[in-house]
Amino acid sequence: MKKFMLIVREDLEKIGKMTDEERFASSPNMVEWIDGLIESGNYITGTPLLIEGRYVGKDYVQSDGPFIESNEGISGFDLIWAENLEQATAIAQSCPMVMIGMAIREVRPVIDMLT
Repeated sequence: MKKFMLIVREDLEKIGKMTDEERFASSPNMVEWIDGLIESGNYITGTPLLIEGRYVGKDYVQSDGPFIESNEGISGFDLIWAENLEQATAIAQSCPMVMIGMAIREVRPVIDMLT
């Protein structure tokens, strides 16, 4: 099994105008999906992210939002186990947020530097 990160991308401008309660009330019930991944042995960890943040570079810190030019940004992630990129992609496609068009999942293999 290989490790994959399923990055959640959403319209940060839109959800940035919501309270956390409004944001998560409008989201589908992710608990059942996560529970299914746990039961299948595919789930490692994950969490939603707050909208506030900073971009940090060698000579700068940008603090006027978590995005520069695009409204779309990272709003959470999940780490999973999958046999290959195709299986990880299928798991990402089954995400309730993806299925209703609320979010996009970017699927990325993780390099395990400790093995």
